[in-house]
Amino acid sequence: MKLFGMIAALAALSATPALAAPDLAKMTSGELTAFTKAMPKGGELHNHVSGAIFPETFLKWAVEDGLCVDVATLAFRPPCTPAGDLKSAASVLANDVLRSALYDSLSTRQPGFGGRSGHDQFFSAFNRFGLAGDKRPGDELAQVLDDLARQNTFYLEAMVTPQAAPAVILGVQVGWKDGDLAAQKQALIDAGLEKLVGAAIAQTDALEGAARETLKCGTPQARPGCQVTVRYLVQTNRVAPLASTFAQLQLGVALVQADKRWVGLHLVAPEDHPSALANYSQHMKMVGFLTEQGRLAPAALHAGELSFKYATPADMSFHVGEAVRVAGARRIGHGTALPHEDGAEALAAEMAAKGVLVEVNLTSNDVILEVSGAHHPYAWLRERGLPVSLSTDDAGILRIDLSHEYARAADEGASYGDLKRSARNAIAYSFLAGEGLWTDPNIYRQPAKACAGQIGAETPRPGACADLLAKSDKAREQWRHERLLKAFEAARR
Repeated sequence: MKLFGMIAALAALSATPALAAPDLAKMTSGELTAFTKAMPKGGELHNHVSGAIFPETFLKWAVEDGLCVDVATLAFRPPCTPAGDLKSAASVLANDVLRSALYDSLSTRQPGFGGRSGHDQFFSAFNRFGLAGDKRPGDELAQVLDDLARQNTFYLEAMVTPQAAPAVILGVQVGWKDGDLAAQKQALIDAGLEKLVGAAIAQTDALEGAARETLKCGTPQARPGCQVTVRYLVQTNRVAPLASTFAQLQLGVALVQADKRWVGLHLVAPEDHPSALANYSQHMKMVGFLTEQGRLAPAALHAGELSFKYATPADMSFHVGEAVRVAGARRIGHGTALPHEDGAEALAAEMAAKGVLVEVNLTSNDVILEVSGAHHPYAWLRERGLPVSLSTDDAGILRIDLSHEYARAADEGASYGDLKRSARNAIAYSFLAGEGLWTDPNIYRQPAKACAGQIGAETPRPGACADLLAKSDKAREQWRHERLLKAFEAARR
């Protein structure tokens, strides 16, 4: 409440004309860091929760849970009797050399660690830290929410895998019906897929309950993360057997329809994996079929997370196009290879016209794909009018936060106007329910008629605008963000 009281006071400052937008290029590194941390960034649309936790936190939890560390592979192991290469997590925490090596193993902070490329280090880290977080999903979510709140950011679409093992197993049991998607869907219904929906909803209740308990929500000691609105994206595994990927997607569509907290689908795992490449077009057909091109559930698909380091020109020539045209994706995660697509300019124009947003992950693309700076398409996307929004991907493994990505974007030529648009886009192109505050998302010159002349105020006037906020989740989040943004800018006059 202190935060909102401060915002109200700032918003009440005299309505003098806004000064010119700050020139980020003239800021020192320290000034830019402080500026982007304080700036309200709207939301985080591309966040794998398990990958958002820093190694230091995983080790702390491992000590509390009595886990061991295999010091040969630098990976967490279940509780054990320490012997040989198996050391207690507590002893690793107390050993400067082992502790540092473990942090290196669980992140990408040391280029070439273990003789692995950034790509291989990144994707292999999940298996090394997984045990430390497996029984703490509520703590993981709480950590992510707190981290965002400290950065003046209050909306999250979290990628989580509901009923992961049961869905994969059910798919294997049903088997693959040789591409007959209607038969595949019916076979899963007959096999009891619907039961997994109820189990996933109960799992979500437990996840949120645990996170709220960790954050002490509803108590005088409530942590900042309690103020963050969270929705969930269903992670589905693109390197699983086809029948299992289909089962996860079908569960995801049913879950989105059954529970408003679940708002969309994602396909995850390395896009350049041989299995992912071989089945890419089939996966796009699955998504398009099961979601009815987004009518039943929106999709935000990892597509174009490729570079010449890890894919052929042929691989990079169609992935984003199929995600948009076949699967009906409303957002594209990464999109780094979009300029390499056949007919890239026409595709970019089509995406701009349809309002397909690209979730831009600058540090992730640098570390994993070795695409950065002038070679990254971030500026190209903006120039062509595509909506974009900056996000982290896996902040813990990459050792960054959302503010870091905003500062990096500024370092690479983005203006304050670009950052402001990214922040607004993170809510306007979210999968939150309801009508938005703006009729021209990605431009933001035309407010919804109901709220014209009121955006940025502490509270809406009784009437049409108040009614809109009461019925629209999206409008409420945009209202909060605009209020925060107005206060942020007023404080810098």
